[in-house]
Amino acid sequence: MNWLPWILLLFIISFVGWCAAGLARSILWARQALLRGEINEQPRGWLISWLGFDNLFKAIEGRTLTEEEINLAAAKRIDALLAPLTDAVLVVDAKDMLRLANPAARSLFNLSAGDLGESVVPLVRSADFIDLVRRVRKEGRASETILLHRAPLADAWIQAAGARTDPDAFGEGAVIFVLTEVTALKRLQSMEREFVTNVSHDLRTPVTILRGYAETLVDDHKTMSPEDRERFLKKIVGSVGRLQGLVEGLLALASLESATDQMQHEAFALHKACREVAEEFDARCRAAGVILELKLAADEASAADPVQARRLIQNLIDNALAHAAGATKISITTQTNLSGAVLEVEDDGAGVAPAEISRLFDRFYRTDKSRRAGGSGLGLSIVRQVAELHGGSVTAANTRPHGLKVTVTLPQN
Repeated sequence: MNWLPWILLLFIISFVGWCAAGLARSILWARQALLRGEINEQPRGWLISWLGFDNLFKAIEGRTLTEEEINLAAAKRIDALLAPLTDAVLVVDAKDMLRLANPAARSLFNLSAGDLGESVVPLVRSADFIDLVRRVRKEGRASETILLHRAPLADAWIQAAGARTDPDAFGEGAVIFVLTEVTALKRLQSMEREFVTNVSHDLRTPVTILRGYAETLVDDHKTMSPEDRERFLKKIVGSVGRLQGLVEGLLALASLESATDQMQHEAFALHKACREVAEEFDARCRAAGVILELKLAADEASAADPVQARRLIQNLIDNALAHAAGATKISITTQTNLSGAVLEVEDDGAGVAPAEISRLFDRFYRTDKSRRAGGSGLGLSIVRQVAELHGGSVTAANTRPHGLKVTVTLPQN
């Protein structure tokens, strides 16, 4: 019997099996390297070399990333996508660990790169936000306006909207939040409520007085004495004057809100306004026993809008005459420096309580003396808005031995 063919067949079958096993090992290695990032010892042997797999396996080994490298690369891509956003973005996992925070979020919460992976509870310092995290996990999505206490930074209001996020990226129970700071909006809403309340009160008072005295004159004018009739008429005129001043102040504020595009900067407009308004107030100052003094610089470094400059000076002088109790002199001084023009209006009246200085330029804010004098609380607010319309600023300070000085700075254009 000839065994040679059988031996040859057995050899061929063994060789094919050996080659198949080698190929299977090679395919398994490549699969693990490419799909799972598992880098084991690279298959070697003459079969691998003969098939030309050496270079292929080296290329796979060079291009394969570990799981940590994959996650790092993914995180970098996410950071690059979220970095330009002005809204804050946070991701919190099921264990309340901070997994992601874009630059806006780090700025909002004063976070550092080392805070990633830490518990979010002490980082945000807001029980309301943590409650929102729990609610989003339970309900799938939710939103709420929250006050953040960020000492030493200023407190901030945020509009927080959250939803569950992809569990493959951050695990089961992870939630993502988009946070928009609405502090300015909240402040405006508060100012609006205060504005409406004050306007309603200040309009109602003179109108009620007008109606009362007018009805009394209509009903009793035949029996009233000339003295009472004159007194009632003076009360009516005073109430009309107060009502007129309030309406004009409101109209001035309304016009200032939309005056940015209508500004016309003219050289020497500030000095011209000082001289013209001082002349207009001359009779009123002399009647009040107040000396109005001008000390204008030789040149004027800053141009100003003529209309707004007049409004600025008018309100400053009117405020001093109306509320500087015991004043005998009002000085208007201008100076120039590298920044622009500095206007100072100083009186020698009783001054203002130190606690009230910081609020003098708020709308409808009135000191105790102003309330007794019937002021509207709009004059210095208009002054501040005119200064800011020019890109400048305004401050106030008590002077020694007594008096108040208001300083307006207008930048050079």
